[in-house]
Amino acid sequence: MPRYTYFEKGKPFNEWHRTIDHLAAIDIDLVEVCSKCYQPLLLIEHAYDKGQTYKNCTTVKKLAKQSKVPAMLIFYKDMKTFRVRKLYPTLENERTVQASTLVRYLRKLHNLHKCI
Repeated sequence: MPRYTYFEKGKPFNEWHRTIDHLAAIDIDLVEVCSKCYQPLLLIEHAYDKGQTYKNCTTVKKLAKQSKVPAMLIFYKDMKTFRVRKLYPTLENERTVQASTLVRYLRKLHNLHKCI
C-alpha cells in the first residue's frame, strides 16, 4: 500500500499496514460478482476524480489476467458521469460515460454470465 492516501484517510487496518517497512499491499476496490453464484465478473479500481490522468493499476491488471476476469479503472465525482478505462482483456483509452451507460454495462456482464 502506498504510505499516504490522497482522497481521505484509509481504514484502520490499511493505515496500520502502511507503518510496517518492507511490506506491500493494495486494497481491492470492488469486485462485481454474480448475485446468484458469486463468480467474479469484473475487477474495478476506482478513485475520486481530481482531474488526474493516471492511477497505478498494475496489480489489478495482473489479477485480471491471471483470473481471466475483465478489469477497469473508474474515476468518480458526482455519480452522474464517470471517466472509465478498460484495463483487461484489452487496454483502451479513457472515456467519459453517463451513470446509465455504466449500469447497462454492468447489467450486460450479469446477463451474459452463466452460473457454473
